[in-house]
Amino acid sequence: MAGRRAGFGQITKLPSGRYRARYQVAGVVPRRYVNAPTTFARKTDAQDWLAAQRTLIVQGVIRPTALASKITLAEYAERWLSTRRSSTGEPLRPSTARTYRHYLDRHILPALGAKTLPSITRAGVDAWYSALLPDRPTLRARTYALLKTILSSAVDEELLAVNPCRVRGGSLVRPATHPVVLTPLEIRLLADQMPERLRAAILLGAWCQLRSGELLELRRRDVSHGTVTIARGVTWVDGRPIVGRPKTDAGVRAVALPPHIGADLADHLDRFANPGQNGLLFAARPGVDRQIYGPTFADTFKRAARRAELPGTLRFHHLRHAGLTLLAQSGATLAELQARAGHATPGIAMRYQHAVATRDHEIARALSMLAEESEAAAQAPFLALRR
Repeated sequence: MAGRRAGFGQITKLPSGRYRARYQVAGVVPRRYVNAPTTFARKTDAQDWLAAQRTLIVQGVIRPTALASKITLAEYAERWLSTRRSSTGEPLRPSTARTYRHYLDRHILPALGAKTLPSITRAGVDAWYSALLPDRPTLRARTYALLKTILSSAVDEELLAVNPCRVRGGSLVRPATHPVVLTPLEIRLLADQMPERLRAAILLGAWCQLRSGELLELRRRDVSHGTVTIARGVTWVDGRPIVGRPKTDAGVRAVALPPHIGADLADHLDRFANPGQNGLLFAARPGVDRQIYGPTFADTFKRAARRAELPGTLRFHHLRHAGLTLLAQSGATLAELQARAGHATPGIAMRYQHAVATRDHEIARALSMLAEESEAAAQAPFLALRR
């Protein structure tokens, strides 16, 4: 039976005697309609639904274009992944895109990919999340955070009325293990257990608070006048090294070299670094302009940690954590800690202005004093026995 206009929308009496209510989405070609989720026994009930919908549209609570969207999550995620930009307006890094692709293909799209965006409900997301990787909390949080970000973009584009990702604490990463904070003496012990050509990598990682990708891309030109300049990092995608700038402007920084490791670095430059200003400090092989493969470096680090009888959960990134902890003990302010580490978060961005180069050198000297005092204290009992 033909539908009759009801001022806003359309009410149609069906052969069953019940009433269908719907309204047309304005400005969409070809025509699209938003149907009531059920039919109604009485015409007045259908009119009440249309009136309520109109009120919600006027109030901005619902968006008709979103309700009428037919795009699936898989289709939208593919477009999102190919057009996503970083906070600086640059395309996603290859390593980041690969990680997102893995999360989508393995954990998100198999369950939700065929659903149209409007059909993804809070209850549906909650059910998906409850079954998602219960024994992998970090991976679970990062996968959920990706879905939430993608659907937030869909809301911005008016393809969704609201984001259905509402799990409290769902994006919160809870590390399975806590960072191992080494003492200055343990840092030296670990360095001594590394292959000789990689010994300086431990010292730079801890005392200059470097990420592994930053360390493995260091070149001779980055070390000058007691300062290490971090302007690039290397990541690996399908076995290929990808060199790029740090993710944020704060990641580009100059770090004063603590004097107590100056001789170690000078020896490394003389004996192991590739020649020329562009020579890698830690090349895969002597004379070859190729960075050490990340997993290979991580395995070498683990074996050295075992020989040094350090905790099995120790990772290279923990050296950075240890170095920052020692910095705080040396009297560095929060702004100086953030500037030296290359962190960038909205809440403390303004504090970077207070970290000046002269103070950074003072911090570096204080680090050396802390290390020398620790080593002297450890050697004191042995010196007393010799007397």
